[in-house]
Amino acid sequence: MLEFILAFPLILIISLAIIEFGFFALLQQTVTVATIEGSREAAQVGTTTDSVGNLIKQYVAVNSLNLVVTSPATSNAGNVLVTIETGPPTSTTVTIGNSDIPCTPVGPAPGTSEVKVTVCANLTDTNGEIPLPNLLSSFGFTLSGKQIEISAMTGLE
Repeated sequence: MLEFILAFPLILIISLAIIEFGFFALLQQTVTVATIEGSREAAQVGTTTDSVGNLIKQYVAVNSLNLVVTSPATSNAGNVLVTIETGPPTSTTVTIGNSDIPCTPVGPAPGTSEVKVTVCANLTDTNGEIPLPNLLSSFGFTLSGKQIEISAMTGLE
């Protein structure tokens, strides 16, 4: 019984950490694919901001993320922010979604005839439930205030 009392908290924390990591890996893969597909859509001739936003919205909905396709981004509009940057000669930046999410596109700026799409999302909401459950918060490890930012760049077609 003593061994169980000593080992159970450690086994519980490790089990919850494995589950949390699995959820994070799924979220990261979903956002990565959404970003890549969004950049491919944005690189096509005649595409619109709404078409890029709707495509990304379909992908991130798998993880209960809500992208409200409004351009420019507005406060409290879902829980995802998308930034679409085009390189020279036009060099424009358009945002879609929730402007309250702090997001700095990672990596180099798009070059001539390139488009860069960045998707940012908080790892958990204020309730600690969506998109990742905050399972380890009772043990002092929290996802609150953390976010995921993924960028993809594609040459214009």
